[in-house]
Amino acid sequence: MILKKLNNAYEVKDIDLNNDDECRELGKIVADKCVVFVDQKITEKRLYEIQTLWGTPSRALLHKYIGEKRLKGSHWREVLLNLGYISTAVKDFQQGMSRVSYAKNKKGKPTGIFTNGELDWHSDQQSHHDKQRVIGLMSLFGTENSKTTFLCSANVYESLNHEDKSMFDELVSEWEWDGGKMSEELIPSQLEIVKYHMVPLDGMECPLVDSTASGRKGIKFPSHSFKGFKGMSKEESQKTKDYIWSLLNKPENIYTHNWKDGQTVFMDQNITLHARPTNVKDGDKRTLSRMVTYMDKLFDNQTPNDYILYNGQKLDHETFANMVDEQRKKEFNRMQRA
Repeated sequence: MILKKLNNAYEVKDIDLNNDDECRELGKIVADKCVVFVDQKITEKRLYEIQTLWGTPSRALLHKYIGEKRLKGSHWREVLLNLGYISTAVKDFQQGMSRVSYAKNKKGKPTGIFTNGELDWHSDQQSHHDKQRVIGLMSLFGTENSKTTFLCSANVYESLNHEDKSMFDELVSEWEWDGGKMSEELIPSQLEIVKYHMVPLDGMECPLVDSTASGRKGIKFPSHSFKGFKGMSKEESQKTKDYIWSLLNKPENIYTHNWKDGQTVFMDQNITLHARPTNVKDGDKRTLSRMVTYMDKLFDNQTPNDYILYNGQKLDHETFANMVDEQRKKEFNRMQRA
């Protein structure tokens, strides 16, 4: 196995992706290097197998509860149907896997989470405070002439002066759903999926500084749906956010991947952002597979959290889901009366 340095990312070469032991080593590399590219074609089934060697499949809590019908009723019907549309293409590996595409099924419904438009910087389930999650993003077909950019914040955090590092270590981000500003082209069904994936309830919190499973620290930058830093005014929060972004948004921190079919990029989600700077308007062919897992099989003390940070409290998943359910009922009833 050969490790080649890219721009704030790495490429792994000469790896046997059918060898479980080598794939476990790959997972440890991902936990330390954050963004790792492998130019070797594999099946979606093998991507699923590789990442489940690393840890438990990750699915957004509300998506999981809706899919299992632990949250049910007429107010959840549309979301349940929309989740069904995007999981049809990977029905054998639904736990943790989905498609990134705007290809449509026989009913004319999109089978992927996003449109073909640009996507702003974001991370998976970014308002959730949890153990390290890793995404494997694998290009299937139609990906030529499209790009994804990646920004691991570890180097920036490591180079901070003492004053900034002390301040960042104390900051807690507060979240408020912004209506889906990460993309201007999301259709209503996708907006609902993204909301209950990203910020299902206003008031969620997480520390600004986080770490990978290997213990590498970095910044969980609040790119969108950011309400403010706990204890700061709105103006002071925005000023601080702008300052942090000025440290991160530099060419030396960003790896741009020009896709070809049959490639995979593995990326950390705790201290790494990704974006789609290209707008693929020439058809509905661009399709990637997206697998999300924890790293709890490779590293001790990485078992997924069983709580959500919300308004200064630690809420168990059941309590939090019930609060979201109550809010959804009120919104649904209000729309019914309108």
